[in-house]
Amino acid sequence: MRKFRLLKGWRQDQLARAMQLRGWDTSRDSVTRLENQVRRVTCLELFIVAKCLEVGTDELYAADLERRTKFIAPPFRRRLTRGRVPPAA
Repeated sequence: MRKFRLLKGWRQDQLARAMQLRGWDTSRDSVTRLENQVRRVTCLELFIVAKCLEVGTDELYAADLERRTKFIAPPFRRRLTRGRVPPAA
């Protein structure tokens, strides 16, 4: 997200404003937390960000997403299910 925002020459507050103009209630601080991966992005918010930055939603995902998912998915899944995870197939 940061890469595409910078390619447009926008500051975080400018992206927040563009999102607001598309009907999404957000702030510069919220954009900062998204870029720093401190909070999750909703599907609709991802769509709004992509529209504002004029990119596809798939371009906003990390290039190594599949590798990262394989690494973080098992412990995250255990945490979500409070340790009651059936054995992986």
